[in-house]
Amino acid sequence: MGVPENKPSGFIYFAVLATSLTSFATGVCYVWTSPFIPKFQSPDQEVNPIGRPVTISESAWIVAAMSLGLIIGSILTVFILKFCTKKTVLLLGVGPLVLAHVICIFASQVLVFIFARMLMGIGIGTIWTVLGNYIAEIAEPRNRGLLGSFPGITSNIGNLSVYVMGPYLKIWQFSIVQLVPILLFYIAFGYFVPDSPYDLLLKNRNRHAENSLKRLRRTNNIEKELIFVQETVARGNDNKMNIKDMFHDRSFRKGLMISVTLMICQQLSGFIAVVSYAETIFSLAGDFIPSSVSPMILGLVAIATIVVSSGLVDRMGRKMLLSSACILESISLFALGLYFFRQNNGQDVSAISWVPIASLAIFMVSFNLAVSTVPWIITGEIFSPQVKAFATTITSFSNFMVNFCVILGFPYMVELLGMGWAFWFFAFCMVLASAFCIFILPETKGKNFIEIQDILKK
Repeated sequence: MGVPENKPSGFIYFAVLATSLTSFATGVCYVWTSPFIPKFQSPDQEVNPIGRPVTISESAWIVAAMSLGLIIGSILTVFILKFCTKKTVLLLGVGPLVLAHVICIFASQVLVFIFARMLMGIGIGTIWTVLGNYIAEIAEPRNRGLLGSFPGITSNIGNLSVYVMGPYLKIWQFSIVQLVPILLFYIAFGYFVPDSPYDLLLKNRNRHAENSLKRLRRTNNIEKELIFVQETVARGNDNKMNIKDMFHDRSFRKGLMISVTLMICQQLSGFIAVVSYAETIFSLAGDFIPSSVSPMILGLVAIATIVVSSGLVDRMGRKMLLSSACILESISLFALGLYFFRQNNGQDVSAISWVPIASLAIFMVSFNLAVSTVPWIITGEIFSPQVKAFATTITSFSNFMVNFCVILGFPYMVELLGMGWAFWFFAFCMVLASAFCIFILPETKGKNFIEIQDILKK
């Protein structure tokens, strides 16, 4: 069934780790504003390269520009994939990140930093549109879930590097440091990791596809898997579809419904809201946890949880792990909402002062256990090679669009409804997400691409 009998080679782990250096770079960009917005707001010209405190509007644009770039990047990728393999797209996708960091080294104007942030978004949108698919195609069914978790781990390590170094480095110094892992990516991935064999067969480069499998498995005994990959690609070539035909295909429609729904659920999990108010939540613990240390704690919790998740996703399965995480998130969000609802209505909350910290801990564990990674893993599994480019572009676009809307709309939600009702809204979304996972989401653990397509056709 496309699963080699020999033990997985150590090279596949190196290949995915090298690939995941891209997600380290994107993780840095995601939380880049956390230590640097305060620097932009400082009147101290030693730490603020703009030379004056930025306005609230300018700060908002520096934050939001990346979200616009995410949308642009996901749209551009579908056109690039018509001419390039996923490996080439990943190499190209890191380019805007390099340019953004180089610009930040020399920038001294608000508009230039906004442009750099948009470039970061374009790079992230391009990378994440193909990253999950590429890893799913070079992995084997038995370790696809584990390897698919690597980008989540490295992304959170990237987050942590910002929390640790950002407060103590000037922006230009930090930008220089962040060029190092990108250089390592170009060397390790560019020179040593091959193209996806699926991509190569789609472009009729049969001999290169065979060599790719040999390099990935570190053995010449790849005939069985090569035949399976050829059958998977040939099955899609026999049913070549234009966009109209895709939407008439049941497996495509169902796969797209699943992936888009999971991405919307991920963004409606309340992660942005919780992270935005994390410092406020930690401050409720008093001086026990300094505000400068709290982001580092969040980063460490996230990394530890995703490491645990990587070992569970191929044991528990995607369905059980994700539905359990959504239920835990809904409980933690409901508790947070109750605390802030009572506080905003002038009620005494001293007896439940432990609730915000406990809720935050449960939320971060459950989010990083599955909600942050499993939707991307499943998206990389449920589409045939011929429709992946178009399908993952729509999926990524929906994720980034909802992300942009939540960032833009959350402050107004808090103003109109209050913090309590805002968190309850996200809690309700997670209840719906858990129901979706339990009753609709198919289990893809241990199944090859043909088996998954057959499930979606039912």
